[in-house]
Amino acid sequence: MDRTLHDASNAQRILKLTADTMLLIDRNGVCVDIAPYCDAWFLQEDILLGKNIFELLPEYTRERVVPVFQTVLEEQRSISKNFKLVLKGETYYFKCLMHPYDDMVLCQYRDITQRSNVKRKLEHTNRTLREIQKVAQIGQWTYNTNENVFHYLGYTGVLAKEEVQHISFDKYKELIVKEDCHTFMEWCGRNLEGFNTESINYRVRLDGKIFYMTIQTYLREQLPDGSLNIEGYIQNITDTQLRRNDINTLTHAINNAKESIFAAKPDGTVIFANRRFLQNHGIAENRDISRLKIYNVAADLPTQEAWYARCKDATDGGNNKFIAPHPSKINKDILAYECTMYKVTNDEGEDSYWSFAHDISERMRYEAQIKRLNLIMDTTINNLPAGIVVKEINNDFRYIYRNRESYNRDVFNGTSIGMNDFDYYPFIVAEKKRQEDLQVASTGKGMHWTAEGKDRNGNLIILDKRKIRVDGDELSSPIIVSIEWDVTELEMIKRELMSSKEKAEMSDNLKSAFLANMSHEIRTPLNAIVGFSHLIAESDDAEERKTYYNIVNANNERLLTLINEILDLSKIESGTIEFSFGPTNLHHLCKEVYDAHIFRTPQGVSLVYEPSDESMMIETDKNRVFQVISNLIGNAVKFTKEGSISYGYELVDNQIVFHVTDTGTGIEPEKVGRVFERFAKLNQHAQGTGLGLSICKSIVERLGGQISVSSEFGVGTTFKFTLPYKGTGAGKEEVILESEGGAVASMDGDSASMNGDSASSEATQDGDNVKPACILVAEDTDSNFDLLEAILGKKHRLIRAHDGMEAVIMYDEVKPDLILMDIKMPNLDGLEATKIIRELSATVPIIAQSAFAYEQDRKAAQEAGCNDFIAKPIAQDKLKAMIKKWLSTS
Repeated sequence: MDRTLHDASNAQRILKLTADTMLLIDRNGVCVDIAPYCDAWFLQEDILLGKNIFELLPEYTRERVVPVFQTVLEEQRSISKNFKLVLKGETYYFKCLMHPYDDMVLCQYRDITQRSNVKRKLEHTNRTLREIQKVAQIGQWTYNTNENVFHYLGYTGVLAKEEVQHISFDKYKELIVKEDCHTFMEWCGRNLEGFNTESINYRVRLDGKIFYMTIQTYLREQLPDGSLNIEGYIQNITDTQLRRNDINTLTHAINNAKESIFAAKPDGTVIFANRRFLQNHGIAENRDISRLKIYNVAADLPTQEAWYARCKDATDGGNNKFIAPHPSKINKDILAYECTMYKVTNDEGEDSYWSFAHDISERMRYEAQIKRLNLIMDTTINNLPAGIVVKEINNDFRYIYRNRESYNRDVFNGTSIGMNDFDYYPFIVAEKKRQEDLQVASTGKGMHWTAEGKDRNGNLIILDKRKIRVDGDELSSPIIVSIEWDVTELEMIKRELMSSKEKAEMSDNLKSAFLANMSHEIRTPLNAIVGFSHLIAESDDAEERKTYYNIVNANNERLLTLINEILDLSKIESGTIEFSFGPTNLHHLCKEVYDAHIFRTPQGVSLVYEPSDESMMIETDKNRVFQVISNLIGNAVKFTKEGSISYGYELVDNQIVFHVTDTGTGIEPEKVGRVFERFAKLNQHAQGTGLGLSICKSIVERLGGQISVSSEFGVGTTFKFTLPYKGTGAGKEEVILESEGGAVASMDGDSASMNGDSASSEATQDGDNVKPACILVAEDTDSNFDLLEAILGKKHRLIRAHDGMEAVIMYDEVKPDLILMDIKMPNLDGLEATKIIRELSATVPIIAQSAFAYEQDRKAAQEAGCNDFIAKPIAQDKLKAMIKKWLSTS
């Protein structure tokens, strides 16, 4: 026998014919020998022989080859591994069989690149197929007649999984819905008789759920043992079937809808009509509607041109909602349709027009009946001082009766039927009314309140308002009845009576307090005067008579002071007190005070004048300032037995701040707030009427300042008052005027203007051609607006809104440069009006003006969106500076 393969002389030839390349590598990784030669460029002798092969390998491959190489050396056993090799942008796959060989390793390199690529493509194809199966919910199955068992796998979501599952034929048949089992068995019989590619649909019940399945055979073969092997696919079509069921349900619903529905081609050919449409137009249900033209059927489309015009409206996105009067040629009871029409384009690009029409005949008859009822009710009610509105709760609170406009009592609008509050009022007002209606509708509880407003002439109107819900068997739906009685005259009489009553009670209380105080204060000095006058007449001792005379004289001064204070208070309250303004040197004034009081200061008490800027001049009433400081020092003298009484002034934030500080007994904390009240005597043992501090407060406020007190009981008291710092003028006199609302203005004696500073001169300085700023003033009190007009009118253009609602409307019309917003106003207060305007503009400056000047009032104005706040009575210099500031930044 020829043993060619064992012949050593044939070894080289046989080696060349093998698929493997042999590399002999020493334990350091150096290639000792290579055979046979290979076509691969990287397996050439000149590249590998004598080189460290591991240094030539890419890092990715080297990290995987070296550990295997070392294991072969250490454990002296053969290992076979597949590796990936990336060289010059090309990817190779090779199998490497490593054998221990005399302290070296013999490596067999076998190129498996092509096989690996085919395998990867096959794996990719399989993955793609699996993903498709998952999306389509498809699985595979096989059935052998001898086993009588289904083998299946896949992604149907019903029994099937990626791994092969098994279920007996009888067990699977139990899962099939009973009604579909017969169809399934017939299909199985046809597959046993011969190859059958017919598919069937059936239902499976699993875990209480119904699944729709479709099954088909794609392979049938007979095995050597005579059994049949059948293979096929199965798909879960539950979602598709449910959508089909939904379509059938929708079709059934459309066919039985109360609306009249049809579809037609652009040329008017009818392609669909539901049962209601056929009945309304007298068309038999079995008639071929494809032969009908819609303009020959519908009475509201008399011509083909009319149909084209309606299609054009729907195509152009125009008014696809419309009313079709008398749409049926045969059914005259149908008065009108409320229609909606749409253009629909199918997948083939064919257009059709779908019309949905609702019979509104009953509604029209009902509305006509309501209108007739309204005419009767109007005749009866219009002469009553009441506004009555009736709304349907279930019809968007639309009016079914309305006799007049609440705020314009002489305006009647008979076209309100079918409208609601949003058709009549601004959104904010309508929304408020809607919230009231919703509350009454949901709770069934009526509402009753009184509201103030103004009619179109700006006159005050007071309404007694009620809202009630009415239910009844005769009503098609529940209603809300709103009744507004004009109680302006009654309410004004009531208010006048209440005001008169309060004034009478206050007057009586003040009179009693006044008489009690005057009786005590007059009798005390008179008692001393009468008593010591008798003693003077009876005494022969000259020194004794002098002592008695000094006592009488002191009580005379006290009685005179009392009378003067009463006269001052009377003048202040009546507004007849006179103020004479002129340039005043504060240092000289304070020195005069010092000279007047230094000799009246008790022993042990020092009077200290703390001078400030000796050149400071202000425009004020020197005598009244002297009176205030003197009163405060005189008050301090009463309560200071030792220590000092100091006073002085300083300029702070454009105001002169005066202070009078003593080291006397101080004031108890609970009594500090009453020091400026009339006839308030916190120490019944001290002399005085209790009017001095009240008069000081009135004078300071009339001079444009404020007065305050701080005290620590047992330590001392400090009174402070401020005066506005004004530059002095030459020979000008001012008379302080007070408006009805308490605002303060000044009249210049030379120009007779109400602006304090000459507005005309300011306008001249600013330039004749400068357009005056437009200021919207929201102010419900005429006198307050007149004051603002006097202060600002010569330089700015003022426009007035009488309440918050009018301010919102006028802002949108005139777009002012700045808004002066009063806080307390009827209809809509200033804070709510500001919030609405801020929705329209975030930049327009809004200055709140209010007699409420507490910190919480300023904070509320800021939160509402106001830029600044000025308190009443308004200081005109401060107002002008504030307006100038915000106009310059706007």
